[in-house]
Amino acid sequence: MRSVKFFFFCLVIATLTACDNESGSEKVDFDREAFLVNMADQVVRPSIENFATKAEVLTSASVAFNEDVSESNLSGFRDALKATWLSYQHLAFVQVGPVATVNLRDRVNIFPTSVEKIEENITSGNYTLGAASNVAAKGFPALDYLLFGTGISEADVVAYFADQELGPNRKEYLQALVADIQSVATSMAGSWGDYRSGFVENLGTDAGSGTSLLVNEFNFQFDIRIKNAKIGFPSGGNPRTGGILSPEKVEAYYSAWSGELAEAAVKASLAVFKGENFTSGENGLGMDDYLTALDAKTRDDEDLSTVIINQINASLDEMEKIDEPYSVVASQEGSQLVTVYNALQAVIPLIKVDMPSAMSVSITFQDNDGD
Repeated sequence: MRSVKFFFFCLVIATLTACDNESGSEKVDFDREAFLVNMADQVVRPSIENFATKAEVLTSASVAFNEDVSESNLSGFRDALKATWLSYQHLAFVQVGPVATVNLRDRVNIFPTSVEKIEENITSGNYTLGAASNVAAKGFPALDYLLFGTGISEADVVAYFADQELGPNRKEYLQALVADIQSVATSMAGSWGDYRSGFVENLGTDAGSGTSLLVNEFNFQFDIRIKNAKIGFPSGGNPRTGGILSPEKVEAYYSAWSGELAEAAVKASLAVFKGENFTSGENGLGMDDYLTALDAKTRDDEDLSTVIINQINASLDEMEKIDEPYSVVASQEGSQLVTVYNALQAVIPLIKVDMPSAMSVSITFQDNDGD
């Protein structure tokens, strides 16, 4: 009799906590396939297409500059660089499929750049951009140095490239850097269609599933590349720095676009989290809706998705208070950037612990951050 009672007890429990065969997570009233379709078609794909379009303009601007090294063409080149770099900030949050295959982040945005390696490559004329030794001598940061850090004025930069002895090598290196970015963009745009079906059909939450990939990449970009690389390491806010100020480590050090790029990245985090249509900004099925369907709460029993959105907005509020280039602000002890870092850090437990736990997703990357 006791065994019969135990059987019915287990049956009741199993019914109440029925699990999704594909994911192992508790069933909820949420269309995960529709979520992945929205992310694939309205977030990832148009992000790739936008980046590819911007890369084409960058390529055209670099060709124009190489054919006619003038201040006017330098200005156009700089504008195209900024537009492409800003476009990247959104795409970096969805490094899945072909975006991950080309290793977009490491391919185009490792900073600080190595001026010594760049100049060595230019002087020798013998380099392979794909080599590990050149990871910090290419991409947007390398272009940032070449187009802004090689002279105080536009005339100085033009003179740097017009130099009779090394000018040809310098222009050739510029072309190689832009061609590498264009190659990345072309590869992603051409491969997304083939990858998409597998992405939206993998409805589980295990490692490698669409949901797991999105949650992990969202976390990696926000935690490692924004909070730490853009803010914490330059300002000394990250505990690993020991409070040492390193203003030269900011993104876009030479052009002083660091603040604009960082704000664009944090705004992109909100857009991706909410599943916003990249083109129209219309709200779609996002991670926020998934958490709402799960009735996910913080440890203070507050609505998790609302708290995440509010805290990211609080970080943006702190960023918008900064008027000077981040390189200047980061040189000041206890600067506003430390306040920004702390505001961003407050987001981390929410998206890295509470969100994955609610979604039954494991964080698979290792950051060894210690903070």
